[in-house]
Amino acid sequence: MSMRIINWEEYISENDTCSLPLAVTVGVFDGVHLGHRSLIRQICSPFPVPLLPTVVTFKQNPLKTLMPETFTGDICTVEEKLRILESLGVKLAVLIDFSEEFSRINGRDFIDLLLGSRPVKLIALGRNFRCGHGLDTGAEEIRRFASDRGIETCIAEPVIDGGLPVSSSRIRQALAAGRVAEAERLLGRSP
Repeated sequence: MSMRIINWEEYISENDTCSLPLAVTVGVFDGVHLGHRSLIRQICSPFPVPLLPTVVTFKQNPLKTLMPETFTGDICTVEEKLRILESLGVKLAVLIDFSEEFSRINGRDFIDLLLGSRPVKLIALGRNFRCGHGLDTGAEEIRRFASDRGIETCIAEPVIDGGLPVSSSRIRQALAAGRVAEAERLLGRSP
């Protein structure tokens, strides 16, 4: 089965039914680096009951809208990101068209929509994950919201390379400094 791609509005609509419960992770996934791949392995793992590995991500990096003066560009295009996600076993990608209006949604409301619109059984997040207006909701709060709905939560520790966490910001810094081999290694693309 190839990966299905839908937009956020389709995801939250009651008209679109899904035959399998979901294992979800959510984030920007710029570059789909080693830390992202760790989360994706969580949702693509074999489960006692079949779950549909699902990534909720963005058409464009939210920083492009929120902080255009400091945004230095994407690590990869949305097409490249989707191709990588599919190669890692993701079966459903949900694309959010991030806007000023979307940025005003608080984290609790976003998570309520994420977990309440489809039959989610697992949500995997990074320890430092935050969402919502002003980044008002973190991974531990989401764990509590999910638990109240009977949804399992996996909160992953950062992937460490060279004593430092792997992050999209670190990869951008490496690329800006010409350390291409380091960036490739953090992206999981080195030979």
